[in-house]
Amino acid sequence: MHWSYLKILIPVLLLTACGGSKKTTQSAQPAALVKRLPALPASTLNIPVKVAIKPFLLQAEKMAPREITSTGWPAYLVSSCDFRYKYRFLRSVFQFSCVNNQVMVTMNGEYQIAGSQSVCVLNQAVSPWVNGSCGFAPEKMRRVNISLNSQLRFLPNYRLQTTTAVSSVEPVDKCLVTVFKNDVTQQVIDSIAASVNFYGKNIDAVVNNLNFDKYLQPLGEKIGKKIPLGSYGFMKLNANAINLGLINFSSDTLRFTAAVGCYPEISSDSVNHSLTTALPPLGNASSGTGFSISTNAVYDYTSIDTLLTRTLRNREFDVKGEKIKVRQVEVRGLDNYRVEFKLFFTGSTRGTLVLRGTPQLDLYQQTITVPDLEFDLNSSSLVLQIGKTFFNQRILDNLRQQAKVDVSELYFKNKAKIDAQLNRTISTGINLKGYTERLRLNGLVINKDNIQVQATVGGNISLLISQVPGF
Repeated sequence: MHWSYLKILIPVLLLTACGGSKKTTQSAQPAALVKRLPALPASTLNIPVKVAIKPFLLQAEKMAPREITSTGWPAYLVSSCDFRYKYRFLRSVFQFSCVNNQVMVTMNGEYQIAGSQSVCVLNQAVSPWVNGSCGFAPEKMRRVNISLNSQLRFLPNYRLQTTTAVSSVEPVDKCLVTVFKNDVTQQVIDSIAASVNFYGKNIDAVVNNLNFDKYLQPLGEKIGKKIPLGSYGFMKLNANAINLGLINFSSDTLRFTAAVGCYPEISSDSVNHSLTTALPPLGNASSGTGFSISTNAVYDYTSIDTLLTRTLRNREFDVKGEKIKVRQVEVRGLDNYRVEFKLFFTGSTRGTLVLRGTPQLDLYQQTITVPDLEFDLNSSSLVLQIGKTFFNQRILDNLRQQAKVDVSELYFKNKAKIDAQLNRTISTGINLKGYTERLRLNGLVINKDNIQVQATVGGNISLLISQVPGF
């Protein structure tokens, strides 16, 4: 008899349980008979985040005037009875950089200055204006370099705060305009710096008003309730901490790492017994790399019956030249951490195959075996009744060997399906990418009303925000 279907039954059962749930309170039993999963450690997801901010940079570029002039240009600005001046500054395109939350904005510029002085008596000019200039034709405009510095910081409410100010205004070309011992160069440089500082305050106002709510509200609601996982139940992330690492910038993209602390749970129960609608307050603690998620899974036998029946229904097997077809699968818990499988089959023969045993998890080998596996075969077919005589000890030993599950082998067979859950669009402009690297079982408990498994999954995951809110 070919018993390859046993290799399907137990792996599918394991797959249904490879998920997560918080520690489940079990009914009180005598201490000697109670098995429990190990204490569930906190899970951490370190998620590298990329934010494409080119639209924001274009907006910042538009907000800053390309030309800064004195009031009334090209007329002179009279600053006193005996002195007047004018200037014009032309800037280049901004150059942005960000290293560890420190943003530097640099620009090159050219400027020209003209000044006039007269003699005043009783607050009236009584002599012709004597003019002096720098950077007017036939001379070339003088060059100047300007730098702005901005400190980035995410607030606990997930808003981005910036504090921007001019850090330096350095003339490249000397331009001393001296008219009757009045040097207006520094006055002009100070006026340019004041104008650029005003621009920096406008940038801060725009950044501080960026609205992330339309992204964070749906995300917070998804995290705060159970998410359907198809045939494998429902998951709730239970995030309890979120931290952002230092921000860096290159190639029009902001980069930082978000660290999410959580206690994820997976179960067959779809009811949201508790709901949250907001993310935890944001912190600024340092983060690591990759993710390691430890979870407890709790499945009732009804859901396991449904999954196994859906998986194995109409599977055909050859028994001594005759075809049998699986019609239904039932699973139930027994006393002393035992489990029972019933396979109802039809076809050339009809009957029920019953398998009973106590699954054992070897933590070191990462295997599940059923060393005490036993069977019972009931059928109206005379052929199968005669076939029962062939179930001697040698066949039973072989059956128990076939019931062994290698967790690593099972993981790699299902890796593509697991990884597919880490590659999806969360919402418009937010895409998740990732893959798993390992899976380990930490505990297995067979109860009369459910099956509990604790597993740890490790890998890498990243988030791409391609659309900045408000732009």
